[in-house]
Amino acid sequence: MEFRLADSKSLRLREWDDWLYDKLIIFAPSVAELGGAVDAAQVLEFVDSGRDLLLAVDSRASDEMRGLAMDCGVDLEPRNSAVLDHVDYARGLSGGHRVVATNNTVAAKSVLGDFDGQARILFRGTGLTVSPESELAAVVLRAPDTAVSGSAVKPLAEGAALAGADVGLVAIVQARNDARVVVAGSLDMFSNRFLQAAVDTAAHGLRAPRSGNAAFAAELTRWAFHQRGVLRASALRHRHAGAPAGSPQPSWYRITDVLAVELDIHELVNGAWEPYTGSDVQLEFVMLDPYVRTTLKHNGKGTFSTRFKAPDVYGVFKLRVAHRRLGYTPIEIEEQVPVRPFRHNEFERFLTAAYPYYAAAASTMAAFFMLTLAFLHHK
Repeated sequence: MEFRLADSKSLRLREWDDWLYDKLIIFAPSVAELGGAVDAAQVLEFVDSGRDLLLAVDSRASDEMRGLAMDCGVDLEPRNSAVLDHVDYARGLSGGHRVVATNNTVAAKSVLGDFDGQARILFRGTGLTVSPESELAAVVLRAPDTAVSGSAVKPLAEGAALAGADVGLVAIVQARNDARVVVAGSLDMFSNRFLQAAVDTAAHGLRAPRSGNAAFAAELTRWAFHQRGVLRASALRHRHAGAPAGSPQPSWYRITDVLAVELDIHELVNGAWEPYTGSDVQLEFVMLDPYVRTTLKHNGKGTFSTRFKAPDVYGVFKLRVAHRRLGYTPIEIEEQVPVRPFRHNEFERFLTAAYPYYAAAASTMAAFFMLTLAFLHHK
C-alpha cells in the first residue's frame, strides 16, 4: 500500500501501458484537480480496465470529485448540502445535527457479509442518489427516517429536500467488466474518531459503547476489493440428453431434440473457492428472442445443470447464461448452437395428428369401390 497526496506533482497511476496499482482509494473530497499525470478521465480508464475504486467525499466535494462520481453512476447532492437530523442526531461528536446515526443497510450478505446492522453507523457528510433504472449501481446505506438532505446554512425550502430513506449515504457500482466502485458521502465515517466513537442518539436515547463504522467499513472494503462476492464460471457443456456425461459436444441439434446443459460456478469465500449455491441461475435458448428459459439446478458441488426440449424451429440459436445479482460478479456466457430441421427420411411415416385424414381418405376409397361394385352388378 502506498500513500500519496492527491495533488502531488509526482502522482501517477500508469507507466506507459502498465497500470501500477490494482486498487485506488481517493480520500480528497475538496481537491480541485488531481496532481501529476492523473485526472478524472484517467481514473475512469483505471476503472474501465477492471480495477477497483473507493471514493469518499463530503459537503465540500469539488467539481472534479462530483464529476467522477457522476461518471460512475452516482449523483451527489448540491455543494454545501448536508445530511441533517434535527430529531434523533448523534450526540457527543462535533457537528451537532449533522452527525446522524443509521443502521438502514441493504440486506445483501454478498456485499456486507456478516454485518447485521445492529450497531449504528455514524455519518457526517452529503447525501447521494442512484437512478432507480440503473442496473449497475445501488445504495447500500441510507439515512434514518428522521433525516433530511439540504443546505446546512440556509432554511430548507418546503418540499425541496430529500428525506428519510430517499437519502443515500453510500453507493456501490458493479461494472460490466467486473470493476467495483464504492462512493461514500462521508469522509469522517472512515476516520478513527468515528470508528471508535460511542453512539448516543438524542430522541430515542440509543446508546452503544462503539459505533458500527469499523465493522461496516471492513465488510464494505472486502467487497470493493474483490474479497467477497466473486464468482467464476466454466464454459457451458451440452450434449444429447441420452448421451453419457463427458460425451463430445454435438456440432448441431435437430428440432425437438432434448438437450442436457451444465456448467460449474464457484464462489470465493475466505480466500478459497467453494461451490456456489444460488437457486436463481437461469439458462436461455435464444434466437433473437428467448424460446426457452429454464432454471439451472445445482448439485451442491458447484455444478448447475438442466434439460430442455429444443423448439420446433430451426436456425442458429445461442445457449446463454446471464446472471447478475447484487454484489456478485456478473456471469455472461454464450455459445452458438445450430438447430436443423428433419431430413426427408427422418419424418415419421404416419403422424398421429393425421389419423382423421387417413381415415377420410380410406373411407372415400372404400365408398368409391362399393359404389363401383354396385353400379357394375346392378340389374
